[in-house]
Amino acid sequence: MIKLTRRTLLVGTSALTMAGMVSFRTIAASRTYHALLVACTEYPNLPQRNWLIGPKNDAGLVHEYLLKNVPDPVRFAPENVTLLAKDIPGANGLPTHAAIKAALVDLAAKVQRDDFVYLHLSGHGAQQPERVKGDETDGLDEIFLPVDIDKWINRDAGVPNALVDDEIGAALDAIRNKGAFVWVVFDCCHSGTATRAVEVDDEMERKVEFADLVGGSEAERAAAIKAYDEVTSAAGSRGVDDNGTRKPAFNLTPTGGEPITKGKLVAFYAAQTVETTPEMPLPKGTTDAPRFGLFTFTILSKLAENPNVTYRQLGQAVLQQYAADSRTRPTPLFEGELDARVFGTDKTDAVMQWPVVIKDGEATIGAGLLHRLTPGSKLAILPSALSPLSDAVGYLEVQSARNLESRVKPVEFDNKPALKLADIPANAYARVAEIAVDYKLVVARPAATKGLEKETALVNSVLDELATAKETGFNIELVDPGKSAELRFAVMRENAIAGAAKDATDKPALWFLPASGDVTLKDGSKPPLIIIHMDDGKKLVEATTRNLRTIFRATGLSRLAAASDYKPEDVDVQFQVKRRDKDGLEPLQASVVPRVSPGDEVHVLARNGSDLLVDINVLYVGSDYSITHIVAERLAPQATLEEGLLAFTDTSFGMERMIAVLTEAPPESEKEDLSFLAQDGVASMTRGLGPASFSDMLTDIGMAPATRSVMRLADKSGPKGAVMIFPMETVPRA
Repeated sequence: MIKLTRRTLLVGTSALTMAGMVSFRTIAASRTYHALLVACTEYPNLPQRNWLIGPKNDAGLVHEYLLKNVPDPVRFAPENVTLLAKDIPGANGLPTHAAIKAALVDLAAKVQRDDFVYLHLSGHGAQQPERVKGDETDGLDEIFLPVDIDKWINRDAGVPNALVDDEIGAALDAIRNKGAFVWVVFDCCHSGTATRAVEVDDEMERKVEFADLVGGSEAERAAAIKAYDEVTSAAGSRGVDDNGTRKPAFNLTPTGGEPITKGKLVAFYAAQTVETTPEMPLPKGTTDAPRFGLFTFTILSKLAENPNVTYRQLGQAVLQQYAADSRTRPTPLFEGELDARVFGTDKTDAVMQWPVVIKDGEATIGAGLLHRLTPGSKLAILPSALSPLSDAVGYLEVQSARNLESRVKPVEFDNKPALKLADIPANAYARVAEIAVDYKLVVARPAATKGLEKETALVNSVLDELATAKETGFNIELVDPGKSAELRFAVMRENAIAGAAKDATDKPALWFLPASGDVTLKDGSKPPLIIIHMDDGKKLVEATTRNLRTIFRATGLSRLAAASDYKPEDVDVQFQVKRRDKDGLEPLQASVVPRVSPGDEVHVLARNGSDLLVDINVLYVGSDYSITHIVAERLAPQATLEEGLLAFTDTSFGMERMIAVLTEAPPESEKEDLSFLAQDGVASMTRGLGPASFSDMLTDIGMAPATRSVMRLADKSGPKGAVMIFPMETVPRA
């Protein structure tokens, strides 16, 4: 565990003019904030294997956040928050089709101009053959499933009681026509095309097969499923438009001109139309953690850490967290008025600090696991919200933490004695003193595979050896098959995987799979693998060591994205794509995962808007975990870096990342050069068988960091830094 100080700038009266504050607060006071939270868990008319657990937890967490943690002056009054769910205190009824439609109609009737509406839907999504021919480019309607959906029998009617995308869009238009701003979050999926090669005990996909939605006689069921298969097979490149850009599941954002009186819209989607999205126990590593939708929990955790972001910045933070967790799928999508601020909040510097509440001999703060506070986290005690760090009168340590609350106690820290609770100043604030970045790579062992028992046993013995070995260049924690992990092992034959090529090998191999356990063999993608030879365990050890070291370094670099000290106004970094067959440069938005192909180019445009020297390194992490070091430059104050970086080749395909690393450059220091992080990709061995400052942390990645080191808040010797991740997907050129 590497602990990093985040230097945060407080907002004082000099940062905000009174006129600006009055203007914003006047608008916020006159605006009404509404929310509709929909959580569908149990589906009586579906097989019980399709029932979910996480949606009601999603709704409960969002409900608590809206009522307690949205920053002042935004206020969601309880009477303006409608909760449709089962077994949640304060729920307003079950999320049936009629109840959801009625709630949307009620919102449209009572909202006024400039009001804010938050809509959150957690549950199953699905697809059905379009009811109106020509209405959908892929011939499929996207649908959200209320709890009272019934079996699909009449094609013209579709799945009974399903909420169709056009229906949702019309309901939101009615609200927006009143001039209200709408933010809608869909934590559901539609259809998955990847093959799960490894079962994951802790994860459940929010996916229902079309066959489970079909009723009638066996002949009618067979005909309906055949019709669905014909539509999907004829749809071509599903999930992308004619330009190869991902399409959102529910197409809600208008494409043409709109009257200026219509309210704006932001839509967040957990997955594209051809992906599933999981629910799982969160936060990871917490004993008896409840099950949440990964998308919902990640949104709220990133929002809790920085509540004053724009929707685009929030989307970027979600994508960066997925990258840090080795999530190659699903691919969240974000569209609409993304440069507006979340909930319409004021533009201020977020400060990770909270009032200290002392009651009944205990001290608590209104922040917890969502804010990345865990037992052992240290917080400075400050006399007021505007106090500088030098005024810290003592420190607190987190004793226990829930999602939105922590129990803390005074401790001796940084040469200051532990205070008594009675000595903590009235109206004191607790400010985060350390931020944790955990480099350890959690690896799930391979599950037993029939006919490959000896190979699996050999792999497990190799993993036991590597987990305790020293100077391997990586730091791993082994868990049982199916448990939560960032990397999963599987022992299987390639020709046994659905979609394998005709020339796929039948030799037993050790596969390196992502957290989801999926194997994707389309669009040129293929996970790394090592052919297992029972008579040569030494080569298996060497090859596994080399691959784990490569993967560890690439994932460690991604995890530093949480350690940013820079803001866009300080240093702005933009990547741009030059398409092979087009003129001009296409900005690469941080909240979008573009698809690129061989021959396309990436360019960088970086501006140092600060008054300090800044070193910038640009690296490229391939789908095979290769790291290519491209640029190491020093930017003078107000200087600009603009140049072409690389052209894509056909050597690997899949989810890849451009990474910009920024480090503050002390006067007369040597330029930060991260070329030592460069590495070849993971080898697929098919013929038989490698006190912290921000700069120190980067060095650690190349040397397998120790379990824990600490840089204290008062230590000003280490330069600031940031890691910015821009994911993209490389696919073969059509």
